[in-house]
Amino acid sequence: MQPKYKIVIEEIKSWLFEEQFLPHQKLPTETQLMDRFSVSRHTIRRAIGDLEVENYLYRIQGGGIYAADWKGKQTNQTPTKTIAVLTTHIADYIFPNIIVGIEKVLSEHSFSLLLASTHNDPLVERKSLENLLSQPIEGMIVEPTKSSHPSQNIGIYKNMKNNHIPCLMINSAYQDSDFPRITIDDFKGGYMATEHLLELGHVEILGIFKTDDQQGVKRMNGFISAYQQNPSVSSIGQFITFQTNEEKKELPERIRAVLKQANKPTGIFCYNDQVAVQVISIAKELGIDVPNELSIVGYDDSPIASILDVKLTTIRHPQEQMGIDAGRMILKLIESGTSDVAQSILYEPELITRQSTKEIKR
Repeated sequence: MQPKYKIVIEEIKSWLFEEQFLPHQKLPTETQLMDRFSVSRHTIRRAIGDLEVENYLYRIQGGGIYAADWKGKQTNQTPTKTIAVLTTHIADYIFPNIIVGIEKVLSEHSFSLLLASTHNDPLVERKSLENLLSQPIEGMIVEPTKSSHPSQNIGIYKNMKNNHIPCLMINSAYQDSDFPRITIDDFKGGYMATEHLLELGHVEILGIFKTDDQQGVKRMNGFISAYQQNPSVSSIGQFITFQTNEEKKELPERIRAVLKQANKPTGIFCYNDQVAVQVISIAKELGIDVPNELSIVGYDDSPIASILDVKLTTIRHPQEQMGIDAGRMILKLIESGTSDVAQSILYEPELITRQSTKEIKR
């Protein structure tokens, strides 16, 4: 658990980042801050002291506590040629390849990267944004957190926009932001994956979708549309939806329950390759043969897709190319000083057919 004075520091910083208090505007008194945070005067004074050292606040003897011109101090510093990259994850899955692409471009222009991850948690995203924006960065590349929900941190993003901090979004974008974005057509990808299973004769298809990000919602809508465009199929298949915090425990239990049913599906379209690996593992545990009894389609064409015992049919994500394009775009934004010069990029999905899908025998 964080010390109380650090909780006070983080909250006051968030006020400044969201411009609830502008430079040289007076903050609440020590007594008011004590009441607001339910802490002692010693805790408030320690927090204020640390914020003074970091040039976020200053005091006037007998006059109170004031917001410092912390942005002006950063603007006057010598450019560090540093780009912040904030993703939902860093160390696993497709993200290392995206970061490799970004770094490949930026290193050619003598820029360095400052990396952070949110673990798809809005509170962690807020803290990460505050930390990154307190550094002398020249721009930011962001993968939104829980992008199908209204952003809890939209005030910080709007403040970045108002202060002309170059920013772009990858993989998805918040609905109430207008930063340029680099994404894949996830609706079309979901349609293609489902259509592939339908063309192989599968009718009872299970769709597994994460619904707290836009990618999952769009892939699910593509799944539904593929059924709607095949009127010979009498009904839409089954669904399992899940949130990020359910992926490791609740989701496998739901998949296992469906695969134990007498009328279990013959095909499954998974939100991504990680989920597909879970499905393959559970199918093996239950003695279900992939692909002879169960066809599986993943999404992203991650490194694991081609090294499984049964190599995975999947939709390709342009991982390194996305990173390269993001690097080029952020440099263009920095050079121009405005987001209006950058055109958003929408990649076409590509179906990669391997061994995990097979025509059904009826």
